[in-house]
Amino acid sequence: MDNEDKYRKELEKNVIEVIEECLEQTVELDTCLRDICNNLDMMEIFMAVEEEFEVEISPADEEMLETPADFVRFIMENE
Repeated sequence: MDNEDKYRKELEKNVIEVIEECLEQTVELDTCLRDICNNLDMMEIFMAVEEEFEVEISPADEEMLETPADFVRFIMENE
């Protein structure tokens, strides 16, 4: 496993922890958050991810972020 794979696995774990803390329930990488969240929950997730990973999520980006895996990709692309 190379460094990028290790980093991605650690990031996946951290993103899931942040989302689970917001929702107070277990999620998987491929969980469609919009199926289990209302708009307020999603806003809380966006704000928590922005704070934890020091990224800025624009309204256009918000529409594309539906699963924890989407958040991982977004963070990796915007570091």
